[in-house]
Amino acid sequence: MFYIGLSAQPHPDAVAAAFAAHAPQARLRWGEFDDDCAGVVFVQLHRNASEFPFALHATNLAGGDDYELGLAIARTLSLALDCRSVCDGTRHGPTQAPGWCVVWDRGQAYLGDDYHSRFYDDSPDLSADERAQLGPIRILHRLEL
Repeated sequence: MFYIGLSAQPHPDAVAAAFAAHAPQARLRWGEFDDDCAGVVFVQLHRNASEFPFALHATNLAGGDDYELGLAIARTLSLALDCRSVCDGTRHGPTQAPGWCVVWDRGQAYLGDDYHSRFYDDSPDLSADERAQLGPIRILHRLEL
């Protein structure tokens, strides 16, 4: 499973084109799991109360490396939608901590820290005070990817 946050609403055709370019063997399906799972990537669109208000959650049953696929799809959608995107960046962080992300800004990659961010940590269980302490993803430095 992997995620991609987007600062612009993704059009289904742009998402389908990105998956076709980077996972041509996969069948893209929107929505919940069903009985027909072979070779499928299930995608759901969620709202997020952050600088990335649209979040794609993908469950990849078609094979391949979810991390690399997430990077490629996030970059492609950043360019196609002329927006910023965010995806998992744990392999690019300086430690093994899971809070690293890659923020794409029109195709350029930046290492980000999403701990204590609205994108990563917002939850309905938070109090108003706890939610007020959350901020945007912190951009640390440019990456050459």
